[in-house]
Amino acid sequence: MATVNASKWGMVKYEGTSSWSATRSAGTGSSTYNNPTSSDYKSFYLEYTSGSKGDEWTIRRWFIAFDVSSYATGYTITNLKLYYKPTASGSATPGGATSKIATVKSTAQGNANSDLTTADYDSFDDSVDYADNDGTDVWLDGTTLSYFDLNSTAISAFSGSYLKVCILEYVHDYSNAAPINGTLISGYGNYDPELGSPLYLSFTATATGYGNDVIGVSSANIASVNAVATADISEIIGV
Repeated sequence: MATVNASKWGMVKYEGTSSWSATRSAGTGSSTYNNPTSSDYKSFYLEYTSGSKGDEWTIRRWFIAFDVSSYATGYTITNLKLYYKPTASGSATPGGATSKIATVKSTAQGNANSDLTTADYDSFDDSVDYADNDGTDVWLDGTTLSYFDLNSTAISAFSGSYLKVCILEYVHDYSNAAPINGTLISGYGNYDPELGSPLYLSFTATATGYGNDVIGVSSANIASVNAVATADISEIIGV
C-alpha cells in the first residue's frame, strides 16, 4: 500500500447570533486553527444554544490537504482511505445524537501548501462528495487509529496533483437541518507529531506504464522498450 501524509490541516470556525441559515452560509469565519499539534484537539464542532443571552450557533469545519503529485500520472489508484487518530473527547447531544461526518471537495489551502484564513470558512463544494456521505461515516471516539473510505470522485482529484478535503458535521451542517436547542456534536483528534503522521492517505497504486504510441506502433501492441517493460516506463525521450 502507498501512503501520503497530509501537508496541511486545520479548522475554520464561525459563531453566529442571527440565524442558523446565516451561520451555515456565512462567507467568512471568525477564527482559524492551522496545523495543530495537540494530542486532543477539536476537529469539527457544531453547537446551538438559546437562553437569556439569546441564540448562538457555532460551526467548525475541518480542512485537510494532500500533495499527491507523485501519483498524478502513471498509476491507477484504488482502495483510497483517509486515516485519522481520534480521541475520546467527542460529544453528541441531545440523547441519540451521533457524531456523523461528511467528506466533500475543498477549495482551500492552495496547492496543498497554504494555511487557512477566515475567508476559507466556505471554501468547499458540498455538491462534490468525496465519500458516500449517506450518514454511515461516524467519528469514532477512542484511541484507535481509524479511517473512512474515499470514493472514485476523490481518486479523480489525483490527476490534478492535490487532494483537498473538507469534513463537515453530517446531520445539520452538510444536510442543512437546523439543530434544536442544546445540540452539541464534536469530534476530537490527536495531532501529536510524535505519532509520525496522524493524518494520511492509504491506497493501492498500480503502475499503468507508458500509454502513448511509439513510431506509429500502438501502445496496446508494445510490451517493452529496450527490454524495459512499459509498466515501468513513464516517459520516452521526455514525452
